[in-house]
Amino acid sequence: MTSLPNLIIMFAVCGALFTWLTYRAGRTNNLLWTFLQHFTGVWFVFSGLVKAVDPIGTAYKMEDYFVAFQDTFAGLNNAFSGLAPLFPWMAKSSAGFSITMIVLEIVLGIMLITGFARKLTAWLFFLIVFFFTVLTGFTYLTGFVPTEANFFDFAKWGPYIKTQMRVTDCGCFGDFIKLDPRVSFYKDVFLMLPALMFLFRSSWMHQIFTKNIRQIAVGVSTLATLLFCFQNTYWNLPVVDFRPFAIGNNIRERKALEEEARGNIEIIGWVFENPATGEVVKEMDPDYKTAAAKYPKEQGWKVKEQVKTEPFVEKDGKRIVITESKVSDFAVEDAENGEVTEDLLNEKGYSLMIVAYKLYGAMETSTVSYVDSVYTNDTLRINADSVVITRRATGTETKTKEVTVFNPEDGYADVFINQVNPLAEAATKAGWKVYAITTYGDAEAGESFKKVTNASYPFYRADDKLLKTIIRANPGVVILKDGQVLDMYHHRHLPTFEEIKK
Repeated sequence: MTSLPNLIIMFAVCGALFTWLTYRAGRTNNLLWTFLQHFTGVWFVFSGLVKAVDPIGTAYKMEDYFVAFQDTFAGLNNAFSGLAPLFPWMAKSSAGFSITMIVLEIVLGIMLITGFARKLTAWLFFLIVFFFTVLTGFTYLTGFVPTEANFFDFAKWGPYIKTQMRVTDCGCFGDFIKLDPRVSFYKDVFLMLPALMFLFRSSWMHQIFTKNIRQIAVGVSTLATLLFCFQNTYWNLPVVDFRPFAIGNNIRERKALEEEARGNIEIIGWVFENPATGEVVKEMDPDYKTAAAKYPKEQGWKVKEQVKTEPFVEKDGKRIVITESKVSDFAVEDAENGEVTEDLLNEKGYSLMIVAYKLYGAMETSTVSYVDSVYTNDTLRINADSVVITRRATGTETKTKEVTVFNPEDGYADVFINQVNPLAEAATKAGWKVYAITTYGDAEAGESFKKVTNASYPFYRADDKLLKTIIRANPGVVILKDGQVLDMYHHRHLPTFEEIKK
C-alpha cells in the first residue's frame, strides 16, 4: 500500500543513487548538498507528475482554497478585508494557476537535479516550499478554529477537531494519495530545511552536464510538461485515473461498503464548550455520563463535538479502516420523483450517463409573439327563468408574453445536438438506460436546455463536485454496467455507438 513513508524511502533511494553517480563524475561540491538536491528534485518531479495527469483535479482543490481564503479575509475588520474580492477572480482562473504550478514544480525538480542556475533555483525552491507550507498550515490549523470563528480570531481557537478544517486535504500528490493535513504540514516544514540550506549556500550545490545541456533539459521539460498538462485538461481525459470513479470500479459496491463502514463508527470522546468562559476541552471517554459528570450543565458546559473513530468494517476478526471517497456522495435526484440514486445504481445491463457539471450559457428573458383566438359571448334564452351564455370565435389577434429560456454558449449546444444526442438515441434503441446529470444550480436551465437541444433522455440533478469527480469533461459520457464503470469519454473524442459496442 502506498504511503508517505514508502514514498520518502523511494525518493531517498533515488537520491542516493544519483548522488553516487554525481560523485563518480566528479561533480560534487558537498555530498550532503548533492544528496538533498537529488532527493528534493526527485520528490518535486514525482509530486508534479501525479498532478500533471489530472490538472483539473488540482484546479478544483485550488478553488476550495480560494473560497476558504475569501471567507476568511471577508470576515476581517481591517484593511486586509479588501483582499477578499481577489479570490473569486483567482477561482475563475484556477485551471491556469494549476497548470502553472504543476509545470513549475516538475521543472524545478529538473533544475535541482541538474544544478541549473543555482541561485535562481535556490530562491524558486524556497518560495514554492514556503507557499506550500502556508497552504498546508492553513489547512491543518483550521482544525483548531471553531466553524463559526474566523481563522485570525486566535482567542477562539480550541482543541484540534478534524471536521472543522476548511479544506479537507492539500492535494499535494493529487488523487494518487491523500495525506492527513497534519502530515502534509509537517512534510512542508521538513522541506523548509533544505530550502533554507540551498538559499544560504547555493554555491555548494552541484552542477551536472554542460550549461547548454542544462538549459536544453529545462527548456524541453517545460514544453513537454505544458503540453502534457494541456492533453490531460483541454484535449482529453486524464491519462492516468486515480479517482474513485475510474474505469473498472464498481460504484454500487463501493457505496454499499462505505455506508456499512460509516454505520460502524464509534464515539470515543467528547468535546465540551463553556460559552460563558470560552473554554473548550476534549475528554477522551466514550461513556457520555462519565465524561459529562466532569463538565456539568449547571456550570455552563455543553457538548460541542463528538470524537469518533474512522469508518471501518470487520473482516476475519480484524478492523479494516475504509477511507470515505466521493462515491459516498453519489446521490442523484429527479425533479419530479425525488431521489433516483438506487434505481440508477441497480439498473440491470448497460447504462449511458451523460455528465454536464455546468451548462454553459445563461437564462434570458425574451418577448415572444403568439396568435390567440378572439371570442365573443352569445346569450341564448331558454325560458323566462334561464339563460345560457355561449362563446363564439370571431377571429384571431397577435399577442406577446415574457418567457425565460436558457441560451447556451456558441458551440456548447452543438456538442449535444451533433455528438451526444445521436449516441444517446442509438443506445436507447439498443435497450440501454440513457440519462444526463447536471447540477442543482442548473435545474431550471436543464429543462430548457433539453428543449433547445431536442434531447429525448431525462435530465437529473446532483452536486457539482460529485460530477466534477466522476469525469473531467463537460460534457462527458460514462458507460456503466450493473453499477460498474466500463469506460468514459471526453466530448472531443466521442466514438460512435457501433464502436462502443465492440
